[in-house]
Order: sequence, then structure tokens, then C-alpha cells
Amino acid sequence: MLNLLEKIPVDPLLQKLIGVVIIVILTLLTVIISRIILISLFKKIALSTKTDLDDILLEKSYKLIYLLIFVLGLSFLFDYIEILTEEYLGDKFFEIIDGVIYTLGVFIVAQFIIKLMSTFFYWYKQNISDKTETMVDDELIPLLDRTTKIILYLLAILIVFDHFNIDIKGMITVLGIGSLAVALAAQETIANMIGGFIIMIDRPFRAGDWLKLSNDLICKVHHIGVRSSKFLTLENTLIIVPNAELIKSTVHNITYPYPETRVKIEVGVSYNSDIELVKNILLDIAEKNTSILNEPTPFFRFEDFADSSLKVSLFCRVPEVLDQFKTASDLREEVLKKFRENNIEIPFPQRVVTFVNDARILDEH
Repeated sequence: MLNLLEKIPVDPLLQKLIGVVIIVILTLLTVIISRIILISLFKKIALSTKTDLDDILLEKSYKLIYLLIFVLGLSFLFDYIEILTEEYLGDKFFEIIDGVIYTLGVFIVAQFIIKLMSTFFYWYKQNISDKTETMVDDELIPLLDRTTKIILYLLAILIVFDHFNIDIKGMITVLGIGSLAVALAAQETIANMIGGFIIMIDRPFRAGDWLKLSNDLICKVHHIGVRSSKFLTLENTLIIVPNAELIKSTVHNITYPYPETRVKIEVGVSYNSDIELVKNILLDIAEKNTSILNEPTPFFRFEDFADSSLKVSLFCRVPEVLDQFKTASDLREEVLKKFRENNIEIPFPQRVVTFVNDARILDEH
């Protein structure tokens, strides 16, 4: 560039000023051209897509892109001034200027990435997280946003230190040991957070679902959090279970994917009973109960020959989990009433004991 400027037939000082003006003009032109490209090309492409994520990202990145171009232009300008005035100002002055410009550039790039990541997290929360039935992502998104900012700012600081030849090995070692100590101290919390993230991704249950936990406790999902999940029992008490335990245990989801629940009525009748009559009575009772679904059809099953009775069962389905308790009670009341009307005995446990009166056995003893 200096060779080109020397060919201009003007005073040498004016040549140097022209060089400064050219760099400034080129910087401004670059900003204008980049603005035209971003608005005319990328914005049109973004508007043509179905999602508004790219529109938001583009809108948030304008100012930082322009600022980065100005910093690059400033860097070229001081490089040019350094060539012209090095003998007057010295190397130390321009090293400081170079360091300041480099630091600005690094933090602008870091801020640019942070802005993109934060915009994505915000978009995800507004468009996806708020529509899901779990609260894990609602709590996890802000945590990821803060963690991303901390990591990127730390990386920016380490890059700047490295530029100034500051030994960062010791800092990295300290940070590594500190992170390890924190991880060991909070390993249970971290395991629970990972468990919450897995629940969010896998979605084995959602808020409002009825579950049977590993201890056979039936409860309703009240809240799914990052560290733990809360459940309401049938006694209307709240239990809190760490997410790490949930993902390691077997959980029965009673209401997902279908909310219908089976009702089973078991009863024993005497061996003298007409089994066909018993079957017809049970199916007739189920047919007349308005709480029972027609599909699938209620059915009868002859279960077993028990010690004191013939074991039979009636199977049917109800629309909701809580319906099963009242429906089962109503069915049992009706079964008892109909069995009494038809003289069908529900026997008590009984045994037949036979006494042997054999003279030979008595003589032996």
C-alpha cells in the first residue's frame, strides 16, 4: 500500500493522510457491503424458511458483526500508523494498542457466540419448552444459558492471557482441580440433574400422569424438576424422589399412552355353583354399569380350583385411573347382591377332616 501511495504526486505527509482515509473508507464500505448482504440476501433466505429462529439470530447478530468489522478496520489502521510512526512512538506503545484491539476482538467474538446461544435458548423456551408438559426443560434452559456464558467468557480470558504470554497452565490446573473437587462434592446433585435431563429427553412420564413406583405406590406426577420430581399420592401427600433414583428403577406409567385402566373383580364360589350362571351374572353386572367402557368388552375368566372354592374373575376397563376404585366397589356390592338372590354361595375357607376308626391301628398302638 505504501508503494502505491508514493506514486501519488502530492506531499509525503498528505500521502500518509490519504492512506489513513483509504483504510477508514474501506472499513465503512465493508460495513455497508456486509449490511447489504445481510439484509438483501440472508434476510430474504431467513424469511422464506418456516421457523423464525434464523430471523431472530440474524437480527441479534447485526450490531456485533458491524462492531467486529470496525475493530478489524481499527487494527489495520494502527498497523499502518505503526509503520509510519514507529521511530517516533516506539514498539511498546503499539504493543499496548495491539493488545487492546486483540482483547476487544476476542470479547466481541465471545459476545457474538453468547448472543447466538442465548437467542437459541430463548427461542427454544418460548416455542418448544413452554409447550411441553414437563418442567425440566423450563428449569434446565436458564441453567444451560448461564453455564454457556461462564464457559465462553473463561475461554476468552484464557485466550487473551495466552496472547500476552501469561502462563495459563497453572490457572488451567487450578481450574481443573477445582472443577474436580466441585464435581466430587456435588456428584449426587449432578447425577440427579443428568437424570432430569434424561427424563426430559426420553419422557417416560409427564405432569399429570399416574404412575406405579418401584415400591408399588400409586401416585400422580405433580412436578418434574431438574434435581427431583414430585408426586401426589392417593392420600394427597407429596413425595419427592431424586431423578437419579427414578431413572434406575422400574416405573409403571398407568395413564400413558392410554388413560383407560383395568378393573379386576375376583370372587370364589362353592363347588356346587352353576359356573355358567355365575359367568352370566358377572357379565350382566358389568354391562349395566355405566362407568365401564364397552371397548374392550368386559370378559369372564375361570381362574382356578381353589381349596374351598372355584376362583373366577371379571375383567373390564374404566376411562380414568381414579374411576377404578369406585367402580370396583360398586361391582362387588352388585355381585354380592346378585349371588344372594340366586343362592350362589361364596364359601368360607373350610377343610374336610376324616377320622379313621380302625381296630388294627388301635391294636398296634
